[in-house]
Formats: sequence, structure tokens, C-alpha cells
Amino acid sequence: MTLLSEVIAPLFSLIGIGYVISKYRPIDVDSLAVIALYICMPFMIFSTLVRNPVTGGMAFQVLAWHSGMYVLSILIVWLLTHITNWDRPTRSAITLSIPTVNVGSYGLAVVMFTIGDSGLSVVMLLFVFSNILSSTLGVFIAAGSNKPAVEALTDIFRLPLVYAVFAALIVEYFGISIPPFFLDWASLIGKTGPILAIILLGVQLAHVNTEKPCNNTLIFGGILAKVVIGPLVGITLAWLVNAEGVVRQVLVIASCLPTAINALLLSSQFKARPELLGRILVGSTLWSPINLLIVLHWLDL
Repeated sequence: MTLLSEVIAPLFSLIGIGYVISKYRPIDVDSLAVIALYICMPFMIFSTLVRNPVTGGMAFQVLAWHSGMYVLSILIVWLLTHITNWDRPTRSAITLSIPTVNVGSYGLAVVMFTIGDSGLSVVMLLFVFSNILSSTLGVFIAAGSNKPAVEALTDIFRLPLVYAVFAALIVEYFGISIPPFFLDWASLIGKTGPILAIILLGVQLAHVNTEKPCNNTLIFGGILAKVVIGPLVGITLAWLVNAEGVVRQVLVIASCLPTAINALLLSSQFKARPELLGRILVGSTLWSPINLLIVLHWLDL
């Protein structure tokens, strides 16, 4: 009951607030997203990495885990395609839904509420890696390998998040002393980001197009793949990369996060069944509290 009342209920209350408000008032999602992504998040990742540095080994484990999620998802869906005879757009949509986890709009808040500051450094690195992989492997999947992923990779370097990571690494490497008041100030600004992002998730869910007809069997199969196969693959990979402590906790939690909004944007851009992926996104978001309650209890958080 504590996990439900102290973690899940507050998160879904904020999602619900964003959903309801967007139904009655126009909300400029892009402007709010820019504030969260270009102002709050960079301050957050800089302050957390300076106060809670991660080792090269930890960073490698996070990158290996997320890369493994993409590779195994491609293989698993390829095998399922031989059984189900899915066409290429359907295969791309379901493949995209599994490894793209909603770190920015959901995972950051979950980690902040459960693990605390010690987990923020790890989950922020996961957030950066997820943006890089969605702009490379994600584009490869959505486009059916018709577009060079290198073109999309250049967009990553427009994100201040990347430079915030570099700045924190420079501070750590050269032993530069940052005044505590600045880190407190940066942390205060940064922690606004996950709260704003979780509200924006509700706004975005309200605008997901679920009116276009879609095969119910496909919807059920896609959601099942995301909420069952996804966590099993993610938890197995966390064990395979030998993650321990806070890294293991973050990766296990990430295994149970719903499909990311970025996946829907990619499927829309490359005509990879966005109506199907949109329903998987909504379904996996609604199902996510069940998986999260199970793993949070297992992790004793």
C-alpha cells in the first residue's frame, strides 16, 4: 500500500491532471517540453553527476543494457514475424515499442520518488543514451533501414543534455570545486523537470490518435509484447551486464517503463503503423503501475 500511495498514485495523479487540463484548455506542449529538456534537465544532470559521479564501468553497463534491449527486440520480433506473418510496418511498430522506454517523462520521476538522488545520475545517463539510440537504431527500425542513422545522430548534439554530461565529466576529471550553493540551485531547477515531464505525458496521451481502426489482435499482441517480453528481456540483460546496487535498481525499473513518446514520433514520421504504436503506448502506460509495483517490491524500495 505504501508503494501505491507514495509512488504510483502521485505519478498518475500528475498524468491525470495533464490529461484533463489538456481536454479543456489549449497547452503549448512544445514550449513546455523545451523548458524541461533544454533548461531543467541539463541543470539536473550536471548537479547529480557532480554530486554522485558514475564510474566508466557503470556507464558501460547502462549503455550495454539499452543497446541489448534494441538488438534482442529486433531478433525476438523477427522470430515472431515468421509465426504471425506481420508486414514490415507492423513489425517496425512492435519492435520500436519494446526497447524505447519512457525515461524522460516517466522514469526520472519514478527513480526520484523511489531511489532518490543516488539513482538520478544513473537514470540521467540512461536518458542520454536512450536519445542517442532512438535517433540511430530507432530510426533504422522505423525506416526499415532506408535512412542512414548517422543523419539523425547529428540532432543529438543539439541537446544541452550532452554538454551537461561533458561539463560534469570535466569537473570530475580535473577536480574542479563547484560552490555548494550553485549545485543546490541547479538541483532545485533540475528537479522541476521530471514533474513537468510527467504532467506533459498526460497532455501527450490526451492527443494520441486512437480513432483510426486497428486490428484488436494486433493491439493485444503488441501490448503483451511490451509489458511481458520487454520486462523479461530488460531484467535478464541487467543480470547479464552484471549490474549491481543502484545501477541494477535503475535498470530493473527501466525494464518496466512504458513505450516512449519518441517511438510514436518515429513511427508517424516513417509511416510505421502509428495508430498501432499509439495504442501500445497508451496500453503500456496504463499497465505500467502493475509491473512497477511488482519490481519495486522485489527490489525492496
